[in-house]
Amino acid sequence: MLPCLRRVVLPLLLALPVACDGSAPAAPPDRPSAETPAASPEAEKQYQEALELEAAGRHEEARLAVEKAIAGGSGRDAKLLAAKLAILRDDLDEATRLLEPLASDGGDALVLYNLGLVAQKRGKYNNARSNYLAALKADPNYNPARFNLAVLTWEAGVKDEAQHHARKFIDAVPGDDPFAAKLQQMMGGVAPAPASPGQR
Repeated sequence: MLPCLRRVVLPLLLALPVACDGSAPAAPPDRPSAETPAASPEAEKQYQEALELEAAGRHEEARLAVEKAIAGGSGRDAKLLAAKLAILRDDLDEATRLLEPLASDGGDALVLYNLGLVAQKRGKYNNARSNYLAALKADPNYNPARFNLAVLTWEAGVKDEAQHHARKFIDAVPGDDPFAAKLQQMMGGVAPAPASPGQR
C-alpha cells in the first residue's frame, strides 16, 4: 500500500516554484540588495526560458537554462527552479545544496517545504516533519506543507496527527479539491472539523 500512497503525493509535492494551489510563494520574489547585485537582463531571459521549458516538460533543457541564469546572477526563484529540477531527477544532494543557503533565515515557507520534500524522499521522517511544520510556522496557510504532513504522518502510522493535518487541509481548500478527495480516500474518510459555536 505504501508505494501507492507515494504516487498520490508526487503531483502536489513537485508543484514549484509556485504553490500547487496557485498562490504566490511565501517569500517575496528576488529583490536586489546592497550585497547582491541585480541579475543581468540575459540571466533574467535565461530564467524565463527555463520556466517555459520546465512547463513544457523539457527538463534537461530547463536545467541548462536555469544554471546559466544562476551563473548570471538570478537568485532565489532560479535556485528554487533548479532545486525542483534536481528533485525531479532524484538528485537530492543537488537539491539540498541549492535549498539550504536559501533557508538561512528560516522564514521562507516554500524553501522549508522543499527541504521537507527532500527529507521525505530520503525516508527521513523527523527531518521532513520538522521542515513541513517550520513551513507552516512561516506561513500557516501554506497548504502543500499541510497535505504532505498528512501523508507523511499517515504513512508513518501516526494516525491521529495525520487526520488532524488532513482535516485542516480539507477545511482550507475548496470542496471539490482533488487532493482533499485523495486524503479522504487514503484515510477512509476524514470529516471536516466541526464548526465552533460562534461559526454556526
